Amino acid sequence: MTELPTVTDSEIPHMAAIDMGSNSFHMVIARTESGEIRPVQKIAEKVMLATGLQEDNSLDEAALERGLACLRRFAQCLEGISPRYVRCVGTNTLRKARNGNAFLREARKILKCPVEVVNGREEARLIYLGVSHSLAQEDGHRLVFDIGGGSTEFIIGKGFEPILTESLHMGCVSYRERFFPQRQISEQGFRRAVIRARLELTSIERSYRDAGWGAAVGASGTVKAIKNALIEHGWYQDGIHLDGLYKLRDKVLSFSTLDDIDIAGIKVDRRTVLPSGLAILIAIFEQLGVEKARFSDGAMREGILYDMLGRHAPEDVRERTVRALMKRYSVDETQAERVQQTAMDLFRRVEQAWDLGAYCQDWLNWSALCHEIGLVVSHSGYHRHGAYLLSYSDLPGFTRQDQKIMATLVGCHRRKVRTAMLDEVLPHLLDKVRRLIMLLRLAVVFNRSRRDAGLPVFSIAVQGDSIHLAFEPDWINRQPLLLADLQQEQDIWKKLGATLDFE
Repeated sequence: MTELPTVTDSEIPHMAAIDMGSNSFHMVIARTESGEIRPVQKIAEKVMLATGLQEDNSLDEAALERGLACLRRFAQCLEGISPRYVRCVGTNTLRKARNGNAFLREARKILKCPVEVVNGREEARLIYLGVSHSLAQEDGHRLVFDIGGGSTEFIIGKGFEPILTESLHMGCVSYRERFFPQRQISEQGFRRAVIRARLELTSIERSYRDAGWGAAVGASGTVKAIKNALIEHGWYQDGIHLDGLYKLRDKVLSFSTLDDIDIAGIKVDRRTVLPSGLAILIAIFEQLGVEKARFSDGAMREGILYDMLGRHAPEDVRERTVRALMKRYSVDETQAERVQQTAMDLFRRVEQAWDLGAYCQDWLNWSALCHEIGLVVSHSGYHRHGAYLLSYSDLPGFTRQDQKIMATLVGCHRRKVRTAMLDEVLPHLLDKVRRLIMLLRLAVVFNRSRRDAGLPVFSIAVQGDSIHLAFEPDWINRQPLLLADLQQEQDIWKKLGATLDFE
């Protein structure tokens, strides 16, 4: 296993995280001190990305431009920060948007750093990481929830470790559009929003109640705004309680439209999503039996920073995830590590000539370790089964893009190359992914015997998409199985637009 270097605070002068939410975009810039994150600048803008989601799940031009304009302003604050320590993450609306990839491409050009979309449970994990670092350590479990614009995340965890993570399709922007049409406020619409949210919660209620919790914590702007309103009206009693929420509900229902709302403690830009967010919060209290909830300033953006800090230290969460995946699917670890070590050796030999970055090394590394997970389903076509598992499993620490590329590598590591999988790779990454497939295929071929025989001495030269292997004189002719495999690879590589030569 490749060891990751320990990084000291002095080596990371500043870090930045950007959270592209369905309602707001947030950026936090921080410095590290004794392993802790110390924010030095926080910026938030109401982008309302979810309001631009049309019936065909494409984002309209106005929403796209609002998002990109916000990122252009954020980019001005990132000068001097290494892209290695900047991470930008999209959530529910970008998960749903059919034209989300076009937005991500433009965002990368603006920010010059990784821009990714995470699945719902990974979003929940990052939220919990941010919240848990903002609170004092407690014994027992805690329930954390974050009401976003398009989804609400729920986590039960202990200390810094999440135990249950879930993301439900209910958010203050999406519920506003659905239950408060034409910006009208009605008791019927509010009640329908609460009922719909309670129905969503039934899918997790049993497992969450069985796990139990000692304290409940709410994160996000919605919970913060509600807390502030409760305090202003004297309805806050060392935490948020259901009776206070009911009083705030009655206050909200005294207004006719969303634009009429004028409640102490609620900022102007938060007023139009207050009724929908309040309905979701009431549903959480009623359905899950929450008696009291506190508010945490920690959120997903802080979680991104702590996660990024962990990725440059020995305890990378992705390594734990991959090892757990290998164990779950009874992978032959010795063989997986043989292939991984060979793949890393090949990578180091060609990385400069092919301009492969550290992120490419990560994709190849994890894919090599996971290339046989599909054997648990069936030996026939196990590369396809492995690709499916990597595509649709919840893998803490990995983005949707990570999973898609790893699935592509595993799905194409043997037999014919599945060109349909390559069609799903973002265009600017396509050449790199094709070349990683070539390296993984070679690593598997070299270890077909499944023995620690050691690799022969050979040299490797690349020119464009051509690889030339040179072994010791006449060595390859004494290896009939490897010779047959390499000859077969020559034919397959042609369909990749690549050339393999050896002597």
